[in-house]
Amino acid sequence: MGPSQRVGSGYGKSIIPRAMVGTTDMKTRPSGQKDRGANLVEFAILMPLLLLLLLGMVEFGYVFAEFNETRHGVHEGARLAAVDDGNLLTNTCNSMDLANAVDVEFFDSANEAAGEIGTVTVTATISSLSGVSFVEVFLPPTITESADFKLEQPSTNWDSALVTC
Repeated sequence: MGPSQRVGSGYGKSIIPRAMVGTTDMKTRPSGQKDRGANLVEFAILMPLLLLLLLGMVEFGYVFAEFNETRHGVHEGARLAAVDDGNLLTNTCNSMDLANAVDVEFFDSANEAAGEIGTVTVTATISSLSGVSFVEVFLPPTITESADFKLEQPSTNWDSALVTC
């Protein structure tokens, strides 16, 4: 048959050189053994990226909750100031559940009369939940929210005030 020996017959069969027929130089392994460490290597490459993605989602959720608490504090402070609550600063500070110190500022017009416009401003400092602080790269270090309100009665219990909660 010449220098090559035909293995099998029919379409699609290969021709193997005669020197290789019957040799045991090529080791045969059960399928899957040659890829034994590949899964571990792939896991080692992808795990830090997946962990970074997971921590990023947790950090974003935490910062979003801080933002919502700041907005809630502004709205609560404006509501309390409009009706001239006696414990305005204390109740505004207690309405927020923030991790860091918060500055709350109330300002009303010089008349302090009913129908005048007042402003409440809340400034909260953002900190990282994990301590890694890669969120600060993408977001500002503080959240500042303000709201205007109309005094429903004269503001006798407070003047312009800045307090840190």
